[in-house]
Amino acid sequence: MFRYRIRELQAEKERRIGRRITRTEISEATGISVQVLSNLTSPDQPPVTNTAHLDALIHYFNCTLNDLVIVEPLPGEEGPCHIDELYPHRRTAGGG
Repeated sequence: MFRYRIRELQAEKERRIGRRITRTEISEATGISVQVLSNLTSPDQPPVTNTAHLDALIHYFNCTLNDLVIVEPLPGEEGPCHIDELYPHRRTAGGG
């Protein structure tokens, strides 16, 4: 499972520039919708994104992929590697 450090990076950038940053501001600067940003920071929703989102966030926060994303393995086991097992909510009725 991926965990995105958007909140932490947002707080670091706020300290660096000396003011509050809203998700709307991040959305306007990156082209990523506020809803997607909310999903990426929600502990209740398994986040799904694409490489364009990652690229935009890396540039916005001036960080590396390792700064932005933490891979959290399942405790005590290797865990699944098939996409349908990792993201079961993405399954479609047609199987694809």
